[in-house]
Amino acid sequence: MRILFYSTSSSLYDGENISARTLPFWAAQWDSLAKKYPEHEFILAGQLPGMFMFDLAENEIAQKSEKIQYHLIKNESEKKIAEELADLKADLAIALSFYVIPYDWLTVKDAMTADFLRQMGIRTICHPVESALICFDKWQTHEFLEKIGVNCAKAVYMHHELFINAGNRRELKSNVYRDALFHQIKKLNFPVIIKDTTGLSSFGADVVNSYDEALGILRSKKTTSDRIIEKMIEGEQFGCEIYGIFDEKKGRGDYAILPPFLFSVNQYGITSPKQSVKIGPFLEEDEAQKEKYRLSELKEMLLKMANALKLDGIAQVDLVFTGEKWFVIEINPRLSGMSTTYAASAGLPLSEVIFEYLMNSSLSAQSSQSLDFQFKPTVNIKFPILPEERLLELKALPYVAFVNQIENRAARQIREQGYCEVILTGGTVPELKENLLDLRETFSAVAEEHFFETAISLVRKLI
Repeated sequence: MRILFYSTSSSLYDGENISARTLPFWAAQWDSLAKKYPEHEFILAGQLPGMFMFDLAENEIAQKSEKIQYHLIKNESEKKIAEELADLKADLAIALSFYVIPYDWLTVKDAMTADFLRQMGIRTICHPVESALICFDKWQTHEFLEKIGVNCAKAVYMHHELFINAGNRRELKSNVYRDALFHQIKKLNFPVIIKDTTGLSSFGADVVNSYDEALGILRSKKTTSDRIIEKMIEGEQFGCEIYGIFDEKKGRGDYAILPPFLFSVNQYGITSPKQSVKIGPFLEEDEAQKEKYRLSELKEMLLKMANALKLDGIAQVDLVFTGEKWFVIEINPRLSGMSTTYAASAGLPLSEVIFEYLMNSSLSAQSSQSLDFQFKPTVNIKFPILPEERLLELKALPYVAFVNQIENRAARQIREQGYCEVILTGGTVPELKENLLDLRETFSAVAEEHFFETAISLVRKLI
């Protein structure tokens, strides 16, 4: 069978100033899949940067597996892209959507492409366009979760055009919409989070502690688009992934809900993609963790959500656990840093995790829920940007499973210049802690102490 993995992009890629370095190379990870399943032919087709697929040097693919066919997508319209992909003569097409700044909407583009592929008789695994749009717009996500009865934060929606311009008419003496919005905000319990309806992750979000502060932000020049004013849920923040395919005939999906990872938070109490430490997984097999974190309830809630969305592929979910209830904060129907973290925890290349959870269940009677991956205690931690020789030293450590460095040489602010993500594992939780301490000592000259202090404090929650 010819199996195509594809992804599109809507942003111009600046390969001269932006670079990504992954160890092991993506080429080696895909090569591992091809060697394990020689009965299949594999194709990687994408637009730059082709995250999770391509190893790049400026605007070219630098590393390639000899067993994989590579294709750089030339077209921009979804229909033309589908026609281009159809020429590759694949029997099955799998969307590997990734993320870009400023809009996390590539799943929508991949989904439209999938619609055209289906019209040409090519089987696809890709989320529906309607579901992708629900997840893209955070207010639509909020309304959807409320509708299906999944816990989410109480929130108020601000329509920017009405907020600014509804009262700018000669015949009106007041802006009733704005007054009603303020009336609703006043009923919220503070603190609240004010964020874009369509932004990427927590970028640009504000944690607000009073009604007057909220009004000041909404009236400021910073607010140039629609906003959500959302009650901040107090609790521990987690993330997990969902893998599976939806069967229209059965009216339900075959989903694997992966065990959650705990996220660290910044000084404002929210997760930051460039600063967060991830640790886990928290397993149902551990009776203490299962009871404390109500993991069976979490699984049931996410299965309900996945089926209602008709998820078809891979999705990442941001969560908060209050000690009594789980709340869904955001749904990202795409690959993420969680994907590589789970792969490292399972001791497998990401390509094989995707294959086992998606393709095996779609090509055979094997259920994705029944796959028995043995997840090891794992930490995802950040380093500053490192030179090539230090990256190689990092990956050479026996407990380091994955290294991924993103660098933006054109950025002026230090926090925008990039970071190095390091994923390490241990056979047991005490061994993971020992590995963390060894990593801190070995790289003491460059390690940022606050990341390690955070990671070590989170390790205790796994015990």
